Amino acid sequence: MLHRIGRDRVVYDMSPKHKPVLEVSPGDTVIVETEDCFCHRIVLESQTVGGDFDFTHVNPATGPIAVKGAMPGDTIVVSIESIELDSQGVVETCPFWGPVSNVSRECVTEIVKIDGNFMSFLGERIEIKPMIGVIGNSPAEGSVSCTTPGCHGGNLDTKDIAAGSRVYLPVFVKGGNLSLGDVHARMGDGEVGGTGVEIRALVRLSVDIDKMPVESPTVETEEAFYLLFSAKTLEEASRGAVKRAIEFISDWKSIPAEKAYMLTSITCDLMISQVVNPLVTVRVRVPKEIL
Repeated sequence: MLHRIGRDRVVYDMSPKHKPVLEVSPGDTVIVETEDCFCHRIVLESQTVGGDFDFTHVNPATGPIAVKGAMPGDTIVVSIESIELDSQGVVETCPFWGPVSNVSRECVTEIVKIDGNFMSFLGERIEIKPMIGVIGNSPAEGSVSCTTPGCHGGNLDTKDIAAGSRVYLPVFVKGGNLSLGDVHARMGDGEVGGTGVEIRALVRLSVDIDKMPVESPTVETEEAFYLLFSAKTLEEASRGAVKRAIEFISDWKSIPAEKAYMLTSITCDLMISQVVNPLVTVRVRVPKEIL
């Protein structure tokens, strides 16, 4: 069955307090209208996030969407079929954003026009590579801002979450309560300046349930699995992602952990997803050819 949910149905945090605005069955397809991270309040280069900008309303995620039959301990599998972008996006940087904090003395906006498979930035034509920045389920309790990543998903800013990929998310509440948004027309690993090309989009996806639990978000593409982990520091996140990779390979191949560690070291890639959110996110790329 095909469903559609508008970008007027958004949340700014992921929490069991939010009731689902849509319930779907495993195998159903959903077209999700997503809002850009600034709630479409920056559409001209004269507009910035400086001054009285309301930072309590950023990174809106459309949802929640409940999946019938999903129970705590399960995994919701989101297959991303396509991402259709709006006609323009925005790039923003401000003082103290990212690892090099003294580049800007004030907030600066660049409006980016989309033309087919390309975008125009400072007169240059650059290929677009659409991806979803925020995608996650409700945590078991409490509230996690849509600016923040974690084991539930959230603001993962991982560029492999794109059309053709599958995202595996742990379920903590009945139905899972999936929400997503913060699409980028393009973003580099790290999102080092604070934003990608932030843009509205139509995301077409299908959902399913896997009874095998996952510890933290996992992305599957045609060539590889990406094991994600978020933590306060890059060192902690790296340790968590590598540990996940060792366990994943050890279980998949039925080999001792020390042998899996060796295989991780010689065939897998430790990659930075983002370093600009309240928690940093890294991922380990595990090529399918070794499994």
